[in-house]
Amino acid sequence: MEPRYERISRSLVARHPNPIGVVEFYGGQFFGQLPATSYDYFLGMLFHAGYTIIAVPFTFGFNHTEIAEILLIERDLVRAELPELAGVPHFWVGHSLGCKFIALLEANTDPVSGMFAPPGLVTAGIRRGILDEPSLLLAPDIGDTDSALPVPIVPGILDALGLGVRPTRAETQRLIIDSNLFNLTALISFERDRVAGNASEPPETSDVAWFLQTLGARPEGRLLHEELPGGHLVPFGIRLSDLVFELDPRLGLFPAEPPAELEATAVRLLGELDRRRAVAVQQRMVARKG
Repeated sequence: MEPRYERISRSLVARHPNPIGVVEFYGGQFFGQLPATSYDYFLGMLFHAGYTIIAVPFTFGFNHTEIAEILLIERDLVRAELPELAGVPHFWVGHSLGCKFIALLEANTDPVSGMFAPPGLVTAGIRRGILDEPSLLLAPDIGDTDSALPVPIVPGILDALGLGVRPTRAETQRLIIDSNLFNLTALISFERDRVAGNASEPPETSDVAWFLQTLGARPEGRLLHEELPGGHLVPFGIRLSDLVFELDPRLGLFPAEPPAELEATAVRLLGELDRRRAVAVQQRMVARKG
């Protein structure tokens, strides 16, 4: 059974007949504009594992907190249209710069009320955040204006004029550090990633290493992490007949051999996150009764 996408709101949705969870996916700024095509194989394997897929096309802009809120709006609109998903757990999966928006959702979710409450946002506190909704980050890039607009000179000019990306990488890092959440987070990195970096590089230049250093030592829950072979674009995969094509900046488009290690690892980590989610929900219920 292959996923069949339908448009609900601005998202592409593949309904699983017996879903064990809902995966809301947000990709990088280039391939993420056509997520159901660019990440066809990856999302298809999650669908086969039992997940309904909500693939949200990437929105370009410099106010990343406002764009992150779009993901919450899409979650609520889609699930309202699919009442059969009531009670089915929600998971967030991102790739590259898409991970920054998911991280902003969690960093700005109030751990007590569960509301999305970023400072300065007009709609703060009126929409439910992502409390008890786990996230899986693939090669996370939480960069600055030069990541959102990778052209010479222009990012520096925009930043100098105060017109660049907000929050910046440093501001995003501070939000994550100050958050009491990120206890239901998993990360997959790649050995030859030259965008997000890998686990062995210094955290000053590698977003992957920074996440591992920052979240890996939290006593509330060890960050789940796997590092796989390949580069930043491993999650990109298109199916043509019985072949799956992956993209490598050095090798170009080439046939991959399914089942890919990435997909199997993602399914396993989502399963572990779900177990942690169930424990967290139970603990919260007990605390409220007490």
